[in-house]
Amino acid sequence: MAVSTRSHHMPFEQNPHHLYVFHGESYNLIHSSGGTSTFGATDTPGKVISYDAGTLNRMNGAGMVKVMPFALMPENMREGFAETLDDVFLHDLTPAQQKRVNYRYAMVQAALFLKETEGLRGDDASLTAAMDDICREGVDFLCEDMPNPNFVLAKKLYKEGKGRKPQTKGETLGLEPVSSRTLRGWMAKYKAGGKKALTDKVANRGNRYSIFSAEEHRLRADVVDKEYMTLQRKPIKMVHQDMKRAFKEENERRAQDGFGPLKCPSRETVRLHIKKLDKFRVRIARYGQKEAMKYFRASKTGLESLRPFERVEMDEVKLDLFTIMAKCKFFDLFSMEELEALGLLDKRKRWWLVCAIDCRTRCIVGMTLTADPTSSAALKCLRMVVSDKGQFADAVQAYAPWDIYGTPEVLAVDNGGALKSAAMSNACADLGITKIQTIAGEPSMRGTIERVFHTLNTTLMPRFFGRTFSNVIERSGHPSEERARLTLEDIAFALVRWVVDIYHNTPHEGLMGRTPLEQWDADQEEGNYPLMAAPSEEQKKVVFGLPLKRVVQKSGIRVMNIRYHHPELHRFFLQYENVEMRVRWFDGDLGAIWVMIDGKWVEIPAVSDVFKGVDAQTWAATRRSLRAKDSKRQEWEEEIVFNAVRAIEEMNASRDIGAKLLDQGWNADRVKAAEAESMASIEIVKTRETSCETADGYGRSVVPDAPERPEVEEAEIHVEDAATSDEETAKTPTKASKTSKKTPAVKPSKPAEDDGSWEFDV
Repeated sequence: MAVSTRSHHMPFEQNPHHLYVFHGESYNLIHSSGGTSTFGATDTPGKVISYDAGTLNRMNGAGMVKVMPFALMPENMREGFAETLDDVFLHDLTPAQQKRVNYRYAMVQAALFLKETEGLRGDDASLTAAMDDICREGVDFLCEDMPNPNFVLAKKLYKEGKGRKPQTKGETLGLEPVSSRTLRGWMAKYKAGGKKALTDKVANRGNRYSIFSAEEHRLRADVVDKEYMTLQRKPIKMVHQDMKRAFKEENERRAQDGFGPLKCPSRETVRLHIKKLDKFRVRIARYGQKEAMKYFRASKTGLESLRPFERVEMDEVKLDLFTIMAKCKFFDLFSMEELEALGLLDKRKRWWLVCAIDCRTRCIVGMTLTADPTSSAALKCLRMVVSDKGQFADAVQAYAPWDIYGTPEVLAVDNGGALKSAAMSNACADLGITKIQTIAGEPSMRGTIERVFHTLNTTLMPRFFGRTFSNVIERSGHPSEERARLTLEDIAFALVRWVVDIYHNTPHEGLMGRTPLEQWDADQEEGNYPLMAAPSEEQKKVVFGLPLKRVVQKSGIRVMNIRYHHPELHRFFLQYENVEMRVRWFDGDLGAIWVMIDGKWVEIPAVSDVFKGVDAQTWAATRRSLRAKDSKRQEWEEEIVFNAVRAIEEMNASRDIGAKLLDQGWNADRVKAAEAESMASIEIVKTRETSCETADGYGRSVVPDAPERPEVEEAEIHVEDAATSDEETAKTPTKASKTSKKTPAVKPSKPAEDDGSWEFDV
């Protein structure tokens, strides 16, 4: 079987007189040899390109080559068929011009048809006599749609006298007769230049000269610029009144100088003058640059994202809603000093919402409530963006999942202090995120997230008591503070449930009718995954951890009075002893910290396993609870601490969503204040045995704990038996008191076997 080697792309003629257009630039053929053609740019002397025959043929097949035959020859020397050289392009004509061209073409074609079929002569008398027949035949050439074959056949039979006249459907087209001289002129033009030669210049008719002088034009333009192009936005009627006043004053000056008066333009002339002005310039002058940029914005949908997490927008908004602070139950976890520092002591509060949205799927990927926008709130929102948020959906018993997370390629934020802080920039840099600060005061640069805020304020906020409205005009006399009924837990619950079950399942116009959740699922099924993987747990704790500095000691490192130790840390201590070290402390899990050792971050676990999964606020509340039971006790058993932590978590279980969504504002100063809240450190020890096996094997014996030494003054110590034997004294060693150096050490002696009482030896 023979294999064809013929090219599938059609070649074209190459001629030095042709004009070739490659990539929008004009070229002429210089020479062609050996299958390679060289072209020179007509507008850029010295620029030369070369193509082989195969490349030219492929470019021709792809529509990348435009050839204008004989365009480089003088017009009088061009060949007759080169009608494409005309500057006229029929599709560029106005509908009225196209209608006139088609009309003339139909009349010419009908006359030529009758000349061939019926021997019509071209003189004036013959054309005049056959004008009705020409108009009837020309209707077929005037139709723009393809004719019905049955209608064509019926019409033919009717002309031959073999059938009835067919009925036409719709508008009946007809041609108006013209003079024979006019038709002959059209036929001559058509023969010389084809259909394009039938175009006219009717649009160029009319008086092209103005009745106003140059001075009158100048004065009119000056008045329009001064009176119309201002932020006062004067109507044309008022501008015309100013125009008449200006011309009157000018004519008075000209009369004094001996010149003739100027003609004042009419109101219609002023309107036409304003109509010809540049619309963008008028918008800037009358509404300001910001409004003009918004009005003439080229695109309404913003930048197009091709994959999830290609672009994420983050912004903050103050919710139009008052909440009652006194009923926020999880505030029991905070001390009064912490509530004051967080600005949560007001009776009623308006909250800020920091929110992030994926521009590809329109899914909300992060959300944080805060009393005041801070860098910690922005970091918490970014932490939600890169983390699974299923726990939030479970907390509100949502029907849909919230497992949408990933690392954004670009994070677009506004110019708020929290979003352009060094901490936020460092976190984005460590995660490989390109952070873009959009133009200040231009919400359209973050149109996707701004649209979410608008939807939130129009669909969710009106359902709540305590709504403040977006401005004082809408609010009017509405008593927002008095009607406040909701707590922070209620707002957090409603926000999460609205996002997961309502917003993510509502069809979106920008997604071609899909819901955000459907768009996310469709991208996952099609393999259109995010470009970057989500950060590991280790990376998240280092990036989002609070940077602290602590001195390593032989017992390890203490943060929030929790002791952390590790063999790597002890080895470092043996080599450098007491050295200040860099620490990353994560308030969401106190089970471990990260310490920079020899240029790398090492995880240092807590000595006690009680703190695994315990957050900082729960531990602070637990410490206050233990201190309330015994303010002077320094050692606490693990079981007691564990039970206290569990009790605090159970108390906070019903209001967990509010605590998770709220930015608790942990920073270095707050950690320092929490550590200084209790002057003495507390030590967590292993749980002591409270019973033991008996000697005879029956039952168990209770092992009593030695009581704390009572605080007594040296003068009040009563010595009952100063003749205590040396042997008994040796069995009960003394210990120096911590409360007073002058007080002799006392220790309870062995209890008597008969009554079990304790005696103190001096």
